[in-house]
Amino acid sequence: MSSALHTTDANLALERAGGNRELARELYQMLQNDLPNYRATIQRHFDSGDYDALLEVVHKLGGSATYCGVPAMKEAAKRLETSLKKGEESQYAVGTTELVDEIERLLQTPEMGI
Repeated sequence: MSSALHTTDANLALERAGGNRELARELYQMLQNDLPNYRATIQRHFDSGDYDALLEVVHKLGGSATYCGVPAMKEAAKRLETSLKKGEESQYAVGTTELVDEIERLLQTPEMGI
C-alpha cells in the first residue's frame, strides 16, 4: 500500500527540478491546484466505467507526480495504470480508492517545505 511511502519528498522534488527551489515549489503548487479536478475526474470515469478515459487521466497524474516529489501518489497511479492496461478489472476499485486516498493525503499537505 502506498501509505508506507512518503506523501512528499522535498529532496526528490528538488532533484526533479534540477536543484531549482522556485521551480520545485511552482510544480508542486500547480499539482496542488489540479488535484481537486483530478479527484473528481478519476471518480467520474471509474463510476461510469469509462476505463479508457480513466487510464488517460491516471497516466497524466502519474507523470505529474514524477516531477513533483510525491512518491506515494506516483506509486498509486502506477499500480492503477498497470491494472488498467492489463485489464485486471478486479483491481480497478481498489486502485481507484488508493489513488483518491493519496490525492486526499496530498491535499492535506498544501506546502512541501522546499
